[in-house]
Amino acid sequence: MNYIILDLEWNQASDRSKVVQSPVMLRGEIIQIGAVKTDERFDLIDTLKINVSPKYYKKMNRHVEKITGITNAQLAKGEKFPEAFARFKEWCGDDFRFITWGFDDVSMLSDNMAVHGFDPSWGSDYINLQLIYKNQIDNERTQWALSDAVERLQIPMDAQAHDAMNDAWFTYQVCRRLDMQKGLAEYSCMAAGIRIALRRDVIKNLRDYRGVLSDERVRDIPCPSCGAVLDSAEWLSFGGGRKSTISECEQHGKFLVKLSCKKMSESVWTATRTIYRADDKALESYQKKLQKQHEAIARRKSERKSHDNNGNV
Repeated sequence: MNYIILDLEWNQASDRSKVVQSPVMLRGEIIQIGAVKTDERFDLIDTLKINVSPKYYKKMNRHVEKITGITNAQLAKGEKFPEAFARFKEWCGDDFRFITWGFDDVSMLSDNMAVHGFDPSWGSDYINLQLIYKNQIDNERTQWALSDAVERLQIPMDAQAHDAMNDAWFTYQVCRRLDMQKGLAEYSCMAAGIRIALRRDVIKNLRDYRGVLSDERVRDIPCPSCGAVLDSAEWLSFGGGRKSTISECEQHGKFLVKLSCKKMSESVWTATRTIYRADDKALESYQKKLQKQHEAIARRKSERKSHDNNGNV
């Protein structure tokens, strides 16, 4: 088996009204693919860089342009995603596993595949190198930036960051300085307690967070894989505008959905809805909390009834 050390750069919509909503909410559109191929001993086999011309977000987002240096003129010269992805997939081969720095790249690749009609599950079994680095080098932070790891390991920063090929190469150099055989053997234990966000939506201009679930933008939850509206169970309420539920897609299974509402002004709220895969632990926790919520509701009803009866004596 080979390892494909992958880094992506993506453009974003210039404003929320232009964000693609179906078959997935397209948070970003890939404009660069950078990859390093190694064997099982992490000896170098090949490298690949592809510039991609976007179909939807054709104008460079100002923030993305600032950090990547990619201009609108450069953006237009790339390959179309279907051709770029086909070339990348062929280059990867059949027996490989992705290694990325963080959880975002494979999720972004999945969204881009889905919106272009490809199977979004391709390459979904991957390694987040952050966890191995954190376990072997420094357990101090929750999340390390790639630049932090490069500096800590004294890797020469002799190329521009936020270029997909350069960042893939830096990630490869981090691999070369870690005990990857040990890290890979222990990886399943490292990742067991971590929930990976499959999709995150921000719903703005809500007028009453107490009735937030009556807003169809919040209530109609799309499947992260196919975009179909999920069937949702009863919502749990935790106070402070926080809620969660278990939702299900007939084709793709059960998901844990978390909702967090934040007050933006006197009468306007914003809700952030995050979707995770629902494992056995999440399902068990949901059932226990749901039972407690029912018991608390029944207790309050009983107390009110008792108070009303006493008041009528």
